[in-house]
Amino acid sequence: MYLDNTFPLRVGFWDVRQYLFRNTENSIKSKIDTLVPKDKIPCNFEVEHAIPRTKDGGAFVQFKYKSDTQSALSAPKVIMKHVTEHLKEHNTITYFNFQPVRAFLVKGEPFMEDIVSRYPSLKLKVEFQGPDLTIEQLYNNFRPYGRIFDISILSPASKELPRYAMIQFTRMRSATSARNCLHGLKLEGTRLNIGYESQMRTNIFKQWVVDHPRITIPVAAASLAGVTYVIFDPVRVFFIHAKVTQRFNPDEYALYRWLRRETWARLMSHGGDDGTTDAGAWADREEDGQKIKEWLNESPETFIVISGPKGSGKSALIKGATDKKRNIIRIQGEELANARNKNEITTILAKQLGYYPVFTWISSFNQLIDTLVTATTGQKAGLSTTPDNQIKQILEIAAIALRKVSADIDAQRQENSIDAKKPWWKTLFSKVEEKDEKDHKDDGGEDNSDLPIVIIDNYLFRETSVSSTLWDELAEWSAVLVENGIAHVIFVSANVGITKSLGKVMPNKTFESILLSDAPLEASINYVSKHLDDYEGDESLQQVVSVLGGRLTDLELLVQKMRAHLTPEEALNDIVQRNMIEIRKYGFGEDLSDTEDLSWTGIQFWQVVKLLATTNTINYEELKWGPFFKGADKPFQGMEHSELITIVHKDGWPHSIRPGKPVYQAAFDRLKNEPVFAATMDLQSYNFLITATKEDIKSYEEEINKLSAPFSGRPPREVESRIRYLLQKLADGQKAIEGYESQVKIAKDTISKRWSDV
Repeated sequence: MYLDNTFPLRVGFWDVRQYLFRNTENSIKSKIDTLVPKDKIPCNFEVEHAIPRTKDGGAFVQFKYKSDTQSALSAPKVIMKHVTEHLKEHNTITYFNFQPVRAFLVKGEPFMEDIVSRYPSLKLKVEFQGPDLTIEQLYNNFRPYGRIFDISILSPASKELPRYAMIQFTRMRSATSARNCLHGLKLEGTRLNIGYESQMRTNIFKQWVVDHPRITIPVAAASLAGVTYVIFDPVRVFFIHAKVTQRFNPDEYALYRWLRRETWARLMSHGGDDGTTDAGAWADREEDGQKIKEWLNESPETFIVISGPKGSGKSALIKGATDKKRNIIRIQGEELANARNKNEITTILAKQLGYYPVFTWISSFNQLIDTLVTATTGQKAGLSTTPDNQIKQILEIAAIALRKVSADIDAQRQENSIDAKKPWWKTLFSKVEEKDEKDHKDDGGEDNSDLPIVIIDNYLFRETSVSSTLWDELAEWSAVLVENGIAHVIFVSANVGITKSLGKVMPNKTFESILLSDAPLEASINYVSKHLDDYEGDESLQQVVSVLGGRLTDLELLVQKMRAHLTPEEALNDIVQRNMIEIRKYGFGEDLSDTEDLSWTGIQFWQVVKLLATTNTINYEELKWGPFFKGADKPFQGMEHSELITIVHKDGWPHSIRPGKPVYQAAFDRLKNEPVFAATMDLQSYNFLITATKEDIKSYEEEINKLSAPFSGRPPREVESRIRYLLQKLADGQKAIEGYESQVKIAKDTISKRWSDV
């Protein structure tokens, strides 16, 4: 006997419903006792044992009975009739699918398999071991187990063996009952071998998606972008907000500061730094710092631009002016400019802003998918995302986070105005409010002192093909922040073209600018004396400082070397020697990999070096229209961009040229007085002049021939005057070549005589 619907069917690997039901021997026995009334069935009916078929959702019940010879064949039918009537009378509905339990007499030889990959299905494959059966025979034997959807028999023309038929039921339990009861049954000499046949269902939606990639792929991409926006963007806003507000910095909380003050700080020495900064070593920097503080207390309307040569103390000035400010985020342009590729720029920018998580690999992955789609469909899917787009997305999310910071500040200010006195526990766990009392004025107006501050340090540090668009993106993003009153933006740069670059994004605004220059001699001496008490009033130190000038980085280097027990002269010599090597490397292109990128030639820079070695400033226009530059501005601009020279403007026009930093004048002088190097550069310079003069003479000769040829050596008076002029120019050029050649000979003699292998 086979009892159907005693267990849930297992239709797949992940179907875990059977584990929710007990299938122990005792539980199965008690279930059989409930379903099969042994006391009401005739023929001395007795259940021997039950065999569960959990995968098929049923169980086999082996029973025995007693009957005479005449009723032996009809006894099983009588027994099944009583069991079926009992199940109907007692309405045996299972609670896991609310379907009745059915009982069938097993006519064949059940196949007790437990193959893991075979699961019940609506379709049965009935193999014939013997002659084929007709559809009518199959219907009559399989119909008692449930309604049949279709029966199909293998075509007689097919040579496939074994022969089989396909029977599809409308319910899966009908198929499981038929298989367990009829497998191994012999009908008219044909044995039936029955197995489940998995159905090949056509998913209409899936097929439509596959057949229309031009529609589905962009829709899928948009859906993915939407999911990313919903899930990841709020997380990224949170992390940027946390970085700006220092949410996870324990030093920002009053409780931590109190614990540190009452425990660890009591054990530490109170000596050390007096709190003064190097930028405050001279008075004008204090005035500049006060200006910046005043600008930061106002409503953001334009950029704050701090410019000046490298090493002039720009970053130190900003640090001192914003020391007591909160909600600051810094973007280091030098790190971004030194990145090897745009993906690395994206990673560094995300790290500086606190943008997390960041998926730089998505750009390459999307490009790969877009290429595959284009190759298969002939049309782009529009999935490709460039690193520039990722940078824009990072900056947009950062703007949202900064706006949230501003909104939180307004909400906190309103809360403080309503409830002036906070509970002690709220004060203890809140952040410490630090304000500069001198700068914070309660004038009844809007307080903007707590607005977020974005500091973009080393803006336009290096303009390469990798970082070319980055600076424009940062400028446009900063303009959005300022125009919407979201944050103050401070640009710090040593590039002289910063105003021109920023003017593209805010053309109708005047920037709040501070131009830092080298410190005056007296301030420089005071700075060094402050850090070197043993040399206070030393005349040799004053002479060394006068050579170094007021460049803060050079003064700091001098202090470090003298603290390493070098005399002022030795320290100066070391610094000048190091700068001389840098000048030869970057100015004359001795690093061969950089020569092709230089916008000037070595002999052009040599003319600048010779002139600046003897004087602190030279005439820009005079040098520009000389024989080596011939009116070109680009070489000077390239030198200034490389910080080799400084171009001083007057009334908006280039006026004079100065060394890139004061110590360069000493380095230029040393280069000029180095015999072999100076002779080599003079040799190249005079050879250049010889070549240029020869070209001029050649042009004079050609013009003279053109003028005199038509007149057979007797030109008219008007033409003759022109020929005489050209002959005079030719003679002057020849005389100049003779002078140049004599200088070439002198340079060659110097190289051969002054050279040594030491």
